[in-house]
Amino acid sequence: MDFTTLITKEINSHRGEEDDDDFASSWALIRRGQAGRVQTALEGSKVNLECSVITSDAEVKVDWILPDLSIVEEATNKIEISETGQLVILNATLSDSGLYHCIIKTKAGVDLMPLRLTVKERSLSPTAFNGQKITVQKGGSFALPCEVSSVQPSQIMWYLPKHQVLLPTQQTRRAEVMENGTLVVRKLTPDDVGEYSCLASNLYGVDMLSHMVEVTGEKSSDKSKLFCHFCELPLAVACLKILTHYSAK
Repeated sequence: MDFTTLITKEINSHRGEEDDDDFASSWALIRRGQAGRVQTALEGSKVNLECSVITSDAEVKVDWILPDLSIVEEATNKIEISETGQLVILNATLSDSGLYHCIIKTKAGVDLMPLRLTVKERSLSPTAFNGQKITVQKGGSFALPCEVSSVQPSQIMWYLPKHQVLLPTQQTRRAEVMENGTLVVRKLTPDDVGEYSCLASNLYGVDMLSHMVEVTGEKSSDKSKLFCHFCELPLAVACLKILTHYSAK
């Protein structure tokens, strides 16, 4: 059974239950918006997928269709639906990644909305590193641009060592993600050694580019930049390493 067959079956079964006298008095709509429709979570974390409903009927029930097209019938030790209609996933695993749909049914019809979830493993295997191995001198800095071009809006997220997560315009004491998605890390120390991954996702797909950064010796006069470009849907990535020179201050 594919998605179209499943939804058609749901709508047809619902139409058989309609009462013409109550058709116009019961309605419900799912709030649209980009926020929350594309989510990324670390493996082992708790995930909440939102489905905000506007309705004339307080008894309207929110159902969820999972990526394998099964419908959540009841709570399990893995998944549940909250009183407000949120889908709650406990101890998320890589297999939970995919396209979810929240669906509501009233006498006036059916509405549904897709949401994409990407679960990232906490520690990548050596074969998962598809970017560059970068060596930076202690006290130096580096910049990793992450440019996305796609028809649909996309979300950029950077994963740093020790499971730090940064979104565009966010920053820590020595690291920040610029508005254009570029990650800048300054005054490197041995604690900055590890995985740096840029993840781009939208409702239609997801792609990730992962680099390994090593910190050695003292600061040099070279600054490494990785220019990474995510192409049209489905998301794909290409990377070009450019070495620029600057004067140490």
